[in-house]
Amino acid sequence: MDKFLSYKNFLKNKKKLISKKKKFAVITGGCGRIGSVFIGQLLYNGYKTICLSKTEKKCLEYKKTLPANLKKNLIWYPLDLISPKTVDNAVKFIFKNFSCVDVLINNAAESNRGKNFKYSVNSLGKEFWGTFGSSFLLTEKILPIMRRKKKGKIITTGSLWGSHAAKFKTYLGLDIGPSPMTASGKAAIMQYTKHLASREAEFSITANALLPGFFPRKGPVERKDYIKSINSNIPLNRIGQLEDLISAVDFLISEGSSYITGQFIIVDGGYTAW
Repeated sequence: MDKFLSYKNFLKNKKKLISKKKKFAVITGGCGRIGSVFIGQLLYNGYKTICLSKTEKKCLEYKKTLPANLKKNLIWYPLDLISPKTVDNAVKFIFKNFSCVDVLINNAAESNRGKNFKYSVNSLGKEFWGTFGSSFLLTEKILPIMRRKKKGKIITTGSLWGSHAAKFKTYLGLDIGPSPMTASGKAAIMQYTKHLASREAEFSITANALLPGFFPRKGPVERKDYIKSINSNIPLNRIGQLEDLISAVDFLISEGSSYITGQFIIVDGGYTAW
């Protein structure tokens, strides 16, 4: 056994990470904020990608920003997380168009906000499917095609609120913190990630999750005192920018992460260090 990795062997292994084979990926919510980072990385690395989301509008807007040679590599198909019936149609479409799935990214989520959100049986069921159920169902239905190839990556966008309790004082009375089901659903999907890592290891399928901290939210600019409150809880003293996720996403998608499984990559500016 070598005492160290020689530079010659380092270069040899680096070259192995560059694949010219056709690669196929599926992502939910690919043209939203964090999803756009995944999509950009997938297309940059040569993946033909199916984006599953509720409406086509965002995908068409994103496609306009792409160079002509990449537009054909991004395909949209409808999937409504709170309607599990749409999962079957999406899977049929995937299998019809792709001979395999190299990467599956469960990025989309549909959830409520508010620490004391008042639930009904209907809203509880919807949020369960929006935070965990549909991602679980989609993954289980796609796994057989991955197992046949004996290789694949499953990546999930988790949440700090799946592993840590929210500091509700941070929100300054704004009732926009995670709901009870959001936190529970994200905790469930993180545990499912570890379960997959163990169960699918025999097929050389890895499962990991990206856990972003505070990042800009869509919609109007937040109150300055609220932003200040968030920053005071982050060692790096700033909210993350989407560009801060590029390297972590690149690593999760790349062949270089093939020996990493059952792990959570936290990108939070140090929020969870305190």
